[in-house]
Amino acid sequence: MNEELELTIEKTVFEGRALARQGRFVVFVDGALPGERIRARLSYRKRRYAFAQLLEVLEPSPQRCASGCSAFGTCGGCSLLNMDYAAQLEQKRNFLLEALHAWPDVAACVAPVWGMEDPYFFRNKMVYSFGGSAEAPVLGMHRRGDFHAVVSAETCRLQSPQAQEVLRRVLAWTRKHHWAPFDERAKTGLLRDLTVREGKRTGQRMVMLTTTALQAAVTELPGIVGDLATTVLHGISPPLHNAARLERVEILSGSGVIAEQLNGLTFEVGVSTFFQTNTLQAEKMFSLLAQWAADAQPRVALDLYAGTGPIAFHLARLGRRVIAVETHPESVAAARRNQQRNNLPAIEWLAADVEQAPEAVFASQPDLIVVDPPRTGLHPRAAEKIVAAAAPHIFYVSCNPATLARDLPRFRAANYAVKRIQPLDMFPHSYHVESLLWLSRA
Repeated sequence: MNEELELTIEKTVFEGRALARQGRFVVFVDGALPGERIRARLSYRKRRYAFAQLLEVLEPSPQRCASGCSAFGTCGGCSLLNMDYAAQLEQKRNFLLEALHAWPDVAACVAPVWGMEDPYFFRNKMVYSFGGSAEAPVLGMHRRGDFHAVVSAETCRLQSPQAQEVLRRVLAWTRKHHWAPFDERAKTGLLRDLTVREGKRTGQRMVMLTTTALQAAVTELPGIVGDLATTVLHGISPPLHNAARLERVEILSGSGVIAEQLNGLTFEVGVSTFFQTNTLQAEKMFSLLAQWAADAQPRVALDLYAGTGPIAFHLARLGRRVIAVETHPESVAAARRNQQRNNLPAIEWLAADVEQAPEAVFASQPDLIVVDPPRTGLHPRAAEKIVAAAAPHIFYVSCNPATLARDLPRFRAANYAVKRIQPLDMFPHSYHVESLLWLSRA
């Protein structure tokens, strides 16, 4: 398809693509910004819309800036890295407003997005994939629109310079051994991925190489990364599935875990532990949640989708009775260890899916229910149980405006009104936006 068009970009839509119109015909373009006039080539066309490749910016937007990353545009990680950061924050607020446009009273509660003072090198976890060949391996991120291809992350601006040095050392070491990257189509090759986790508040760092089979020379890895890692691990994920599934983890050096801190609370973080990937913004969000909880003054609080306990811990520090529900037993075990480490008051832990949790949990007459569901939002049965509990206050932590907008009518139908909405930028340079909502029952 070689059709070329001159387009004027109307706006950026939720997945980070630019939108232009020709009458009623809509064209989506990666890499363009609102207000720009561009030249683009159609790459995929349907009757009412098409996708196009940006060829040239004829009239650039004042919001445009240098990305600073050689992989921008081909890497699937960042979509807004070429947009001024203040403009990114406004775009993210617009994404949330568009999702909530059916309820003007709710949209009116949306505050400006809390951004970062320095929106670079903020991620405390990255999983870099291996690609290429044994002769020319690549270590980085999946190519945009092609999960089977990998582009180099050596100039990535999301994780620390120390993590970038880990990447460079490991890549040079694997090239020396002529190890082949895993080929998902052929199910052959040794190298799957490299995980780097960092404690932004503690300075500790974990490195794990995941391969499809045992390899004796992997014991060299602690010496390769040197003092850049507090602990080094080797994961085995057989070539039975495209997505890596750890079958075995061997500790090569250190304890196998690192520590991270949030607002003075210390957390044990393992290789598979869920933990907010932006420590500094997570501190802001949990501090605000604790302030709201102090204002609401609950006697009993439910923390649903509790993970390793950051919300439960912030609530427990207020002296409230806290019941926490988390589906993964290993996360509950880590949360209990973290609770002891922080000398916190008793928290009642339950390892269960929220939608299958015993009725006694919801019959505990909670004054506050906090939900932090995955991107898919609340399971319908979970939403039913939460509404039936009739707690005076609900705090909803959302990482997806679309599923938030889907779940919100359930609460409005049960006489809950939105009191406050605070969006936060947990993922600078991407289209993602986190939101903390306070709903009160009339």
